[in-house]
Amino acid sequence: MPRAGIGADPNMSRTHPLERPFRRYARSFERNLVPATEGAVEPLHQCRVATRRLRELAPLLSAELGDKAVRKVRLRLRDVGRALGPVRELDVARGLLDELTKDGLTPPDAVVRLRQHIVDLRTEARRGMIDGLDRSRSAKLGKRLREIGDALGTGSGGAWSRTLSLRLSRRAQYLARTVEAAGAVYVPDRVHAVRIAAKKLRYTFELAVEAGATRRRVPVRQLKAVQDTLGRLHDIEVLASLIQAYPLPPPPMPVWVAHVDDFRHRLETECRRLHSEFIGDRRQLARAGAAATETAGRIWSRRPAADGIQAPLKMDLEPSDGAAVPPRRTASGR
Repeated sequence: MPRAGIGADPNMSRTHPLERPFRRYARSFERNLVPATEGAVEPLHQCRVATRRLRELAPLLSAELGDKAVRKVRLRLRDVGRALGPVRELDVARGLLDELTKDGLTPPDAVVRLRQHIVDLRTEARRGMIDGLDRSRSAKLGKRLREIGDALGTGSGGAWSRTLSLRLSRRAQYLARTVEAAGAVYVPDRVHAVRIAAKKLRYTFELAVEAGATRRRVPVRQLKAVQDTLGRLHDIEVLASLIQAYPLPPPPMPVWVAHVDDFRHRLETECRRLHSEFIGDRRQLARAGAAATETAGRIWSRRPAADGIQAPLKMDLEPSDGAAVPPRRTASGR
């Protein structure tokens, strides 16, 4: 690649605004995929997060490089994320069970049985995960990711910024609709839709910051705060559903069955409390959505500088030096 100077294209010396976040996510994906398949909990989480971040980048990459170069990679990343999802959900359920029973209020006879039930489900889910991940296809995916990173090094045409603008605007609109549809009554499916919409808008906003398209970080924090509440709510719902499906012995019921049922009722009470917290925080979502719409308009009206990249946000990807990252509480809220 020619350096900037006499007779050189000055754009060729600049880093593409999408290149640094893309390479960071791609490195995290490749670094964590093998340990994830070997059963490690945190690498599995980080690998799944990386697939989501890369998929968020994909439409912007398509705008720059063409859909043909990106489409297969995007679909394969989706498949990998789906293969990892069930195991990650059970990892979070097991951690949540340990957290919520360490106060000693739930007798050990119930805790031991529930923990073993989740471990058994994870073992089965991991078999399905391995079947869904073909090592050779994963290696090919890594190669394609590296090729995309190299292609980004040839410079920016600026088409990505308008794609980003459209996605910010549309996701803000969708979030507003899901919040309105959820209302004030606790309907799990509708609250879940709000969580997903908030997460996707947050991903887009974080990417806008990393690519240098905006300096606004407060909306990201607002979205994350509400998403954390809804993520916790979702994780408890998942744990409660696992307990609900736990196979019970025939009558007469042993005493541990009552202990399991008492714990499930505690989870339901916590779900209602978290939903009330969400109702009180809905204004944060409205403010973040308004900021996203305004930011989308600003991005549409101007191209960000090709080298105007901001400092990375903490996005649930391990730091570049490989330092340990503490495990997260939510399965899919990051």
